[in-house]
Amino acid sequence: MIKSSLSICILCIGFMTFGQETQNDSIPNWGSHHFSSEKQISFRVGAGIQKSFYTEIGLALHRCNYGDTGFFSNDIYSALEWTPSQGKDIYGLKIGYEINAYLLNLALEAKYLSDFEEQDFVITPKIGLGLYGDVNIFYGYSISTHKNPFSKDIGRHQLSIILNLNKHFLSS
Repeated sequence: MIKSSLSICILCIGFMTFGQETQNDSIPNWGSHHFSSEKQISFRVGAGIQKSFYTEIGLALHRCNYGDTGFFSNDIYSALEWTPSQGKDIYGLKIGYEINAYLLNLALEAKYLSDFEEQDFVITPKIGLGLYGDVNIFYGYSISTHKNPFSKDIGRHQLSIILNLNKHFLSS
């Protein structure tokens, strides 16, 4: 009885050990996915409203990653901003960083504003929607570091549309 029970256990262990799949059979083939990455200098133009109209123009180092599993882009940029005003026009020099995954955009920018009499340093976090990081619509909340000297022309809330123009504009 003990011999037959031992024989059955050894036989079952043998079937369980050699009946398993090998590890190579259970791993999917990930090599068939298409993936590409583009890095380019983009010409950046934008316009928006922050109590009054403003425009911007600059350059961005734009990187796009395309693949079968999705899309991601990011860019670092520098731009000049101009806000026409009843009194004196307000000029700004800004730098920022944007990331885009599928349709969601996040950004953070820092800018120095001046009308050649007063100045301000403003930090603006942004959230929005975008297509490939090429066309972006943002809502931003401006945080002044010098008690908001341009409050009559530049409010805290900002809506903008930004275009990063390059040779792959709106193509995936």
